[in-house]
Amino acid sequence: MRMISSSHSFSSPTCHVSLFLETRSPFLSSAPKCFRKGLLTNGPNHHSVCVLDRTVQLSQTARNSLCPTAMHITQFQLLQPKAKLPFLPRIKHVGGSTRTHTIGSVSPGSSSFAPIVLRAPSSLVVAAHLTPSDTPQRSEEWFALRKDKLTTSTFSTALGFWKGNRRSELWYEKAFIPDTETIVVAAARAAMNWGVLQESAAIDRYKSITGRDVGSMGFAVHPDERYRWLGASPDGLLGCCPEGGILEVKCPYNKGKPQLGLPWAVMPYYYMPQVQGQMEIMNREWVDLYCWTPNGSTLFRVLRNREYWELIHGILREFWWERVIPAREAISMGKEADAKAYEPTSRHPETGLVISRSIRLAAESKMVCREIGGHIEFYR
Repeated sequence: MRMISSSHSFSSPTCHVSLFLETRSPFLSSAPKCFRKGLLTNGPNHHSVCVLDRTVQLSQTARNSLCPTAMHITQFQLLQPKAKLPFLPRIKHVGGSTRTHTIGSVSPGSSSFAPIVLRAPSSLVVAAHLTPSDTPQRSEEWFALRKDKLTTSTFSTALGFWKGNRRSELWYEKAFIPDTETIVVAAARAAMNWGVLQESAAIDRYKSITGRDVGSMGFAVHPDERYRWLGASPDGLLGCCPEGGILEVKCPYNKGKPQLGLPWAVMPYYYMPQVQGQMEIMNREWVDLYCWTPNGSTLFRVLRNREYWELIHGILREFWWERVIPAREAISMGKEADAKAYEPTSRHPETGLVISRSIRLAAESKMVCREIGGHIEFYR
């Protein structure tokens, strides 16, 4: 993505907005037809798309989401000519502090830049200037990069694996892009905190057992322009491509009693979308899925399955392009009620098929080794 331009005058919440996306890649060809309207050819392999050009009444939520259709690409320039007031709201970052960013301002076609100060509209502006692979995990920049991608850790939710409203909650998080942190129930937060706290010890134990070196990567984005809305945060890299693999660590919370937990005897099927997604995004052929507990650990080798990926990719693409992106576009035009029409059901029609395939692949992912009470046993 080369440029996003916007023109507006904010004496009131009403503004005239023109958004243009310019690209020298063919990624738009994979988007649904409703997002290819207004395509103008300006030269060989160079396209400009007028996403919207109209006067709209913007709500607070709409102003938070002003550039929705371009947000699936993080490396962009935000250009704002002749802004009378900062057009995007203040946001709260970790600790309640706020940040401001100086961004070049220019009219389309102009070569002169005049710096202006804007309050950060969201962490997406921060993400625009980052190199994903070098971003420390769980840093502010890392969260910014994840915010506008469908990440592998959410694949099972997007596929409809879980009962209740979790699929709708993920849709809301990605479509409305709330500046405030997503509300997480206490039990889930405790489980996440446990995993974060134990991850380093788990990786050290994995290295001790296997003798492998473990490399690091902050955030991986699919290298194909058509799929750059997909991202992953691997716990470790094992060796180099094409022979190398990926390390994914899990530290089970054991229903609030992690000290009494025991390692898995079989791989949980609901992690299959995550690890298959990691292999697709990073183009690697295997994942070591390592389950660590205070009382022992188990290691499973998961092999890449391209047929499985083709199955889940269709559902994930539908979730993103037919649910999330249309809702963002509606929000940008101040039509929040219309956006809710894109809210997905709790399950996809093919969810059952994906679950059954996941169970089968999990059963085929053999245990490599098991450690209990300091005794390690390896399996062929």
